[in-house]
Amino acid sequence: MVRGSSGRYTAAQLGQLSGLGERNVRYYVRERLIDPPTGRGRGAHFDDGHLNQLRRVRLLQEAGLDHAAIRRYGSEIDAILARRGISRRSWERSLAAPSEEILRAWHARLAAKEFVPVVSAVTRVTVAPGMELLIDGSRRMPSPTRLKEAVGHLRAAFGVTDDAADQNDTET
Repeated sequence: MVRGSSGRYTAAQLGQLSGLGERNVRYYVRERLIDPPTGRGRGAHFDDGHLNQLRRVRLLQEAGLDHAAIRRYGSEIDAILARRGISRRSWERSLAAPSEEILRAWHARLAAKEFVPVVSAVTRVTVAPGMELLIDGSRRMPSPTRLKEAVGHLRAAFGVTDDAADQNDTET
């Protein structure tokens, strides 16, 4: 794990810690998804709060929000946290999973179709008749061997026989 002294990170270190690259970190700052670094010039640095902000952004992206929606509903998230007496910074520091109330609010917005739909590329893998695995374009595809292994596990979990799977392979 790359670590700066006492929770102080460069953009490159923050990128490595979060699983993103330095360019992503700087892009998220430009997009106002995370706060700018503390300080100016050569003394500018990121801290654990920024790392948690990156985790929050990734969590929201995985929930289906695009950057505009994350910015637009940031104030709503702050309001929910304020009602619970929690500051955004302290919530981000302890971020392991979103609270149930926040998840319910996001799902309610999604159900009300208040979010702008997110368009993404998807790879479709046929597992068996009537069963497909969808892999979002933002995810790296596993090797063909690992993908075949995953499909085998899915077939086994759903009790799909090899005969039914082979029949489907010959039909497509």
